[in-house]
Amino acid sequence: MLLVVVTLAAASAFWLFDALPFQDLPAHAGILAMRQRFAESAFEQRYYKLGTEVGPYAVFLVLGDLFARLVGPTGAVRALATMPVLATPAALLYARRRLHEDGSLWAGFLGVALSFGFMTLLGLASYLFGLALVMVALTAWLELLADVDAGVPSAKREVAFGAVAFGVGIAHGHAFVVLATLAAFVAAFRDHRARCVLRLRALAPGLLLGAWSVARGGPPDGSAGTFQLVRSADFQTPLDKLSLLVTPTLMTRSGLDVAVGVAVWVLLLLSVRATLRDREPPADGGTRRSRLHARSALLAAVCAAALFVVLPHAFEWFGFIDGRMVPVILFSMIAGIRRPALGARLERALDAVAASAACAMVAIVLVASYLFQAEARGYREVLAAVPARASLLNLPIDPDSAVFTAHPFVHYDKLAGIDRDVLLSDVWADRATALYATPNNPQTRLPAAYNSANLKSLDWASYDLDDWSHVLIRTKPGADAPETPSRLTPLKHAGGFWLYATASP
Repeated sequence: MLLVVVTLAAASAFWLFDALPFQDLPAHAGILAMRQRFAESAFEQRYYKLGTEVGPYAVFLVLGDLFARLVGPTGAVRALATMPVLATPAALLYARRRLHEDGSLWAGFLGVALSFGFMTLLGLASYLFGLALVMVALTAWLELLADVDAGVPSAKREVAFGAVAFGVGIAHGHAFVVLATLAAFVAAFRDHRARCVLRLRALAPGLLLGAWSVARGGPPDGSAGTFQLVRSADFQTPLDKLSLLVTPTLMTRSGLDVAVGVAVWVLLLLSVRATLRDREPPADGGTRRSRLHARSALLAAVCAAALFVVLPHAFEWFGFIDGRMVPVILFSMIAGIRRPALGARLERALDAVAASAACAMVAIVLVASYLFQAEARGYREVLAAVPARASLLNLPIDPDSAVFTAHPFVHYDKLAGIDRDVLLSDVWADRATALYATPNNPQTRLPAAYNSANLKSLDWASYDLDDWSHVLIRTKPGADAPETPSRLTPLKHAGGFWLYATASP
């Protein structure tokens, strides 16, 4: 009962509050609205081309369109963000039950706690939902390999694994690559290696989808291509890498969520250690199978840890690459722990810390979201002053929050496009949005250094204000008015939001 209550309370964080602190969600709401009216909007057709929704983001693109028809674009992104919070504990409970016949709830509680991390705050809901599917697929893969090793018929399990793996592929491309890598690594360490590796053929439908997406699912004809945020690979220092280990629970600047993350890491490492040290002879076939599953799941954790070490932090437009592997490590550890090996004391600690971590993370997020509303004050009034068919240059020189980490205000300009045609300055041109700028879109003429997530100061000379009818600036609430060129006319100011009109049409 407590797990149900905590899970519902966790989901409520996306619905109880007006202003969302989850960085990319306002962008997805505005872009979703643009896609829905695109066929009737001659204005937006001048500046964008609509790409295909078939590909590695199909689940969220299609569900986003469906949810938007039911509850509007903002409600749709709230629903999409809720999905990982429901799916993650369910996937971990499923893995525990299938792999170890473990009906306890500790994995579900940890699933709730780990549903609120830095990637949640970044708004990477599609990837987080993909990770929940990865755990379901990895469970099916381990069951398939166990049947192969046992020499029993495995065709049905192979089909089931292939189907779930394809679901991962249409949920998120990077999550599918992670699954394929883990599956191959685990298969390479099985007793019947050749026969196990052969079963990787079940990944073929997902691989074909990925190949098609690369070859045919990119920028459509007549577009200017993909807007690159980063031109090369970005590798972090070892210290920066280590700091990413707490990101699965990093949400606020309080430090409380970091403490929860440290407690989870310590508990899981102790539980893995006890699992690996268990030398008691298996009493039955079920115990032998559970131990085999534990060994393979922990091999998957080792593989994920190796990827975390070697992967860059960003490559071209795709960011937080190495950090995305940290939840995979934790989820695989959760799948690999054997409760009978823990002993009574560690078993009780596992149950208590897991439940406490879930309750603590939900409380932290709800309180922080309440406090965040004061920081977001004024955004509705200012964005309401943006007229239809305006061209809006977004310059958030201070998009950060005193409560949450990341950059919660960086995409609030997209909310102006929910109920009217507005030309926005940084619509992502990639498969996640299915929208691509045309050559006459002024976004394509922004300076190479423009990245609305990382503006610290304004070099007005680098922006051609003739391209834009309005400029939106975000500062800290209570800060002095930003310095602007004389051609900018103040239109509206509330809280930390400042709207200006240019002399351009």
